[in-house]
Amino acid sequence: MICSFCSLLCDADAAHGDRTKVFDCSRRDQSIVRLSAIRENQSAAPSELVERSLCEARAHLKAADRVLITGRIASVATARSAVRLAAQLDATLDCAEEGHVFKNILAIQRSGLNSVSLAEARSMTDLFIVVGDDAMLDACPRMPMALQSDDGQQRMVLLLGSFRDDSIQRWRESGFVVWSVECQISEVPKALNRCYEWLTGLRSTAANPGEGSFTLFDSMVRSRYTTVVWSAANLQVQQPDLWVERMLQWIASQNETTRCAAIPWSSLDGTFQQVCTWLTGFPGRIRFQGNVPHYDPGTSSYDHWMAGSGELVMGQVALDKSVVVVIDETATSTPFLPPLGWNAQACRRIELTPESEVFKTAVAGAEVPAEVFRADQTVLARVEPFLAIDTHVRSASYWLEKLAT
Repeated sequence: MICSFCSLLCDADAAHGDRTKVFDCSRRDQSIVRLSAIRENQSAAPSELVERSLCEARAHLKAADRVLITGRIASVATARSAVRLAAQLDATLDCAEEGHVFKNILAIQRSGLNSVSLAEARSMTDLFIVVGDDAMLDACPRMPMALQSDDGQQRMVLLLGSFRDDSIQRWRESGFVVWSVECQISEVPKALNRCYEWLTGLRSTAANPGEGSFTLFDSMVRSRYTTVVWSAANLQVQQPDLWVERMLQWIASQNETTRCAAIPWSSLDGTFQQVCTWLTGFPGRIRFQGNVPHYDPGTSSYDHWMAGSGELVMGQVALDKSVVVVIDETATSTPFLPPLGWNAQACRRIELTPESEVFKTAVAGAEVPAEVFRADQTVLARVEPFLAIDTHVRSASYWLEKLAT
């Protein structure tokens, strides 16, 4: 199964039926608490108000000079509906305010990608190199379990970055032989590029007692299949796309003598990127003109578009008939917020979110069924809902189709 809150494998079916028990996916636990609080005192908007609001929203979209469709899009159906609406309105389309997925995409477009599915990595890898920090496990609590195979073979993981003792312990409890080397994440690609020279001085022994005296250097040399894992959403480096590009170049060089692959861990916006590529040939950040998509990752980004809303004219904010359609079909711990400095008076906002007063939106995979991509973006799965949904709550795809009619 897929956890619809962190896009990770979930092998505990009971977790989808018992809201009172705390499970090891803390991200999901926090999201369910937040979603339950939202729904507890929420009531249906009168049908007359819904119809009137839909008519007004369609009129604003039709009259707008500029339209941005954006948000946290996690399901295939919503991504498809967003692309259709953007084409109809000649709108700009960008998935999320963070744009994490593009940290990988921009690098892959320049350097290519030696990738591997999660299933192959689990069965073939003898050394995982995981680059990041504790924020990675906070966002993906089940990552160690997802990477570990059940074939009984003991595999090694090298943690590069900054990990707390309890984070390291989670990898040990999942059955890995663990090495942890604290270092600057920004320097990892350069260090791995001269890995033999660099690792020779790190005569660190296995972290688990009783596992012999294999050195970290020995493990790197003996590895026949190495998989490098990072999460773009948790990369705390300057110019992350360049960091990813250097990492991809090192992985490509390793394949001259052995097998080395990457799993650029995706957040929930990976599904949007996949669907957008199917339908337009581009992974998002596109602007439609005459029903034709134009790819411009610079000027068609969420931040760039929002920065152009409400330009100052003679010291006053000019109302330029801009409209932003905000979609949120997740239940993350923080609501979707506009960037700092954005002037709400300069841009009309149509909200399709769980908290919306009129267009109350269901959480994909929790309240309505959804097709999503797993965190390695190689498996499409259908997630069934496990929370009861009120009749006044609709999927984001439903509201987008209503706006398009």
